[in-house]
Formats: sequence, C-alpha cells, structure tokens
Amino acid sequence: MKSFKPKTNLPKPILPQVAGGQSLKLIPLGGVGDVTKNMYVYEYGNDIILVDCGVGFPDEGMPGVDLVIPDISYLRDKKEKIRGILITHGHEDHIGGLPYLWPELQVPIYTQKLTAGFIRAKFTEHNLPKEKINELKITDTLELGVFKISFYQVSHSIPDSTGIVIRTPVGTIIHQADFKIDWTPVSGQVTDVGAVASLGEEGVLLMMLDCLRVEKPGFNKSEKSIESSFEKAGLETPGKLLITMTSSNVSRMQQAINVAEKAGRKVAIVGRSFENNFQVARDLGYLDIPPGIVVAPDAINSFAGEKMLILIAGAQGQAESSLSRAANEDHRFVKLKEGDSVVFSADPIPSTESAQSALIDKLSRIGVNVYYSAITSDLHVSGHAALEELRLMVNLAKAKFLFPIGGTFKHMRAFSKMAQDLGYAQQNVLLPEDGDILEVRADSIKLTGRVEVQNVYVDGLGVGDVGHVILRDRTRLSEEGLVVVVVTVDQHSGKLTSDVDIISRGFVFEEMAKEIMDEARDLVKKSVEKHANKSPDWRFLRKVIEDELGKFLYSQTERRPLVLPVIVEN
Repeated sequence: MKSFKPKTNLPKPILPQVAGGQSLKLIPLGGVGDVTKNMYVYEYGNDIILVDCGVGFPDEGMPGVDLVIPDISYLRDKKEKIRGILITHGHEDHIGGLPYLWPELQVPIYTQKLTAGFIRAKFTEHNLPKEKINELKITDTLELGVFKISFYQVSHSIPDSTGIVIRTPVGTIIHQADFKIDWTPVSGQVTDVGAVASLGEEGVLLMMLDCLRVEKPGFNKSEKSIESSFEKAGLETPGKLLITMTSSNVSRMQQAINVAEKAGRKVAIVGRSFENNFQVARDLGYLDIPPGIVVAPDAINSFAGEKMLILIAGAQGQAESSLSRAANEDHRFVKLKEGDSVVFSADPIPSTESAQSALIDKLSRIGVNVYYSAITSDLHVSGHAALEELRLMVNLAKAKFLFPIGGTFKHMRAFSKMAQDLGYAQQNVLLPEDGDILEVRADSIKLTGRVEVQNVYVDGLGVGDVGHVILRDRTRLSEEGLVVVVVTVDQHSGKLTSDVDIISRGFVFEEMAKEIMDEARDLVKKSVEKHANKSPDWRFLRKVIEDELGKFLYSQTERRPLVLPVIVEN
C-alpha cells in the first residue's frame, strides 16, 4: 500500500508560524554554485525530507572518475528521521545519484510518472528493489512528518517536471528547480503560473528558484521551434542524419521522430542511456512512434544513408559515449563518412565545453557536416527560464526571501542583482554554498553553521555488457594504488615513436610483476596502433587506455588502481 493519500490540490492556508520557537534547517548538499549534483535537506525537529538526488560530471582534473555525487555524511546518523525523497524531474543531475545513495538511506521516493519510470529503470539496472518508488499525480498531496507537500506543473525539456510546495511550521517554501515559461510545449505541459500566483496570495516565506539562464535577456523560444531546424538539417544531408541531445529529452526525441517520418527515414537509437530512456518513455506513452519506423542499431548499415536518422548519445562530448566512439571509428554499427551530418541539439554544461568542442573538431576533420549552436542558433532551446521568465515567477510568488539554485556563483550573483532591481533587499536574496546550514524562521533566515561536504566519486568498472558500478572516494583510490602509462606518439599520425613506459606506485605485483608489466605494455601498444590515424583524438585514446588497462590489471590482481595515461606528442 502506498504511503500517501491523494487529495485535492486546492490552495491551503499557511500553517501557523512559530515565532521565536523551533527553526527549520535548510542545507544544500549539492546544486549551489554548481549546475549539477542537486540535493537539498529540509529538517525540522525529528523530521527530514530531501529534494532531488543528482549527479555531477567529472572534469579533466578527475582522471578515472565517471560521476560525482553528493556527500551524505550529514545524514548517516539521521536516517531514521528521513521521511522521503521528493524528485522534481527526471534529468540526471536530479535523479542520477539515487542508485548510489538510496541503498544507504532506504527511504520512500516520491515523484511523477515519467520520472518514476526512469528511476525504476535505474534500480533494475543496479539490482535494487523498486517498492519504495511512489508514483504521484500532479494533484496528489503528501504529509511527511510536519511537512505538508503539494505540487504544480512546469514546462521544462522533459515531461512531468514539477514545482514543489513545502508547507512547514515556519511558513511556506516553494522549491522550483529547472523550469521555463513555454506556452506551446511539445508535451502540452504548460507552467502553472496560476498555482504560483495563488501561493503568492497566501504568502510565501522562501522561494528556491532555478537561476541558470538569468543572464539570457527576454524569453526563451518554444521547444516546438526545434522541429523545423531538424527538418532543415535533414534536407541538407545526403547521408545519415545523426542527432545528439540530452538522453532524457523526450520532447526533442519526439520531434526528431516526426522529422524522420516526414522524410521517409528509419530511426535507430544508439547509446545505452538513450535506449533505456527511449524505451521507458515509449512504454509509458510519452512518445508517439509510427509503426515500423524504429530499427535496431545492428540494422543501420542495411539501409542507405539517406534513409537513416540516428539518435545517438554523447552531446556533452563524453569520451566513452557512442558518438565519440563513432567519431574515432570504434563503433560497431555507426560508421561515419562525408555526406553524413551530426546535429548537436544541446549546449555544453559548465565543465564540458572543451570536451564537446574537441568532439565537434574531430567530426569536422573526418568530413562530417556538423551543426551546433555557435553556428546555428535554432538547434537548441534551453529548458531553463530566461530573465523575463524569472522575473515573472518572482513577482507571482512574492516570497519574503529568495534562494537561487542550479547555477554557478556568477548566475547566483546575477539573480541577486535581478531581484534587487525588483525591490528586494540584498540580504533577502540568499547566496550560500554547499554545506551551509540555513536557520529558517518565520521572519528571518540566517547562516548558523556548516557541514563538511566533499566530492564523492563513482568509478564504473565494466563486467561484461551489464556493468558493475562501484562507489569509491579518493581514499579508496589511494589504497588501490596508481599506475601511470607514458605513451610517446607522433603528433600527426598518432603512431608510437618509442616504447611504452609504465610506472606504478602503491600497486604491488610481487613475483608476477615483470610478466604482468610486459603484458600491460603489449596491451597499450595494441590500443595505440588500433587508433592511430591522421587526426588523432588524444582524449579518446586516453580513455581507451584507461578502460582496457584497468580491466586487465583487475583480471590479473583483483585490484583497481587509478590508471593515468600520459600522452607525449613527438
């Protein structure tokens, strides 16, 4: 039996506010000063609720790391107080941390239908039980300890995105993660500005608000404008049309499928994250798929290039992605050539700009026509509110205090300036950091302390085709040791110009050392020779060496050292 009771979503009066009594603790564990890794703690007395549980993505200074997740050290001795996790929507930076952190917390999860489907798919992949994933309607309300929870619909780049209303003993809080104002969304889900206005009339103590696009003047274009851009790219492409985007952008998937149907192209879905999300959205009725249009990846080469549209993972330039493998001629099914086109329908998130740029350059070198935002403005519409949309929401909510979330500090500062232009006092726009403890009362919000938070790293180690994922922080990595692989190559051809040098620290082979080192060198040589060509991609080659050598060393020693490839151009 589900632990929530569906009720009407009519506005409720504000709960009695406790003046001079107990305060609410609000602690961001991620998502402040950073676009990703969203997680927020609301604590009152013996009750805690969490909002979102996302992942971040490693930068080039995090070798061997696949994902970064929030640090939940603060919660470990308070698990019996946690009444549930509320999820705003289904993007990775809001749900991706659940498979790694939920097993430790074991608390109910509450979210809308599509997001629940994505989470179930993740739990299935990680062999986790799914009984505590509770699927809600937008009109459902919850009582989680002292917290009274309701929801309202918003537009975003994924269906079933919500704003969360948290009624607490000190006042009403609106937690509004990613959203925009789109009056003609592909999903038909329009932001419920009426609900926000009603809350504003009741009285709102604090509004948490997505601030990522505050520097963008005016309003965003409608998501529907993307379809004509896809259609134009298709008409200009005599070969295969590849479109890459955020793998959970269901609305954009639908538009690509619409274009394929009009043009008589078959559609293939390539990349595990894309395939999983596509299947969930299709099964739950969020995609309208014409019969016979979707083909398996291994059937791509059975059709002429002009008859194929491929939705492919890798929009952020990830070295291990399907698009990166295709660009480096290492994908089993996707073979690129002149006359093909790749459309990047996603802007890079902070920390991935250089990776996406390098991939675009690699594709351009092999003769593929590449469409991306810097040269074609209509390929991506942000899912995040621009300046005028933010002003509208702030004016409707009329909150006493504002807290910009989901952006870097430059976005938070810009949001504060916007709010001050609307009449807010500077001290009423909160600019905390991850780990800061905010004491929220009916008439004040103060910084009263700090909990220590640090990046926690996820290192994925593949086992067959399934993938067994382990969680290790830096201490664990240091205990396993370090292996540095120095490869000297010709900068033009990518071929080896000297022998491979392998240096290890804290990684003991004992009597087997020489034999394993020799085999490891041969393995690296073969990897370099396989990927040597006239336009070498060093990022991709480093990733190949890291993955293949890591698996080999584990198979020989059952240890997982940090493998650090160093490529020296000669």
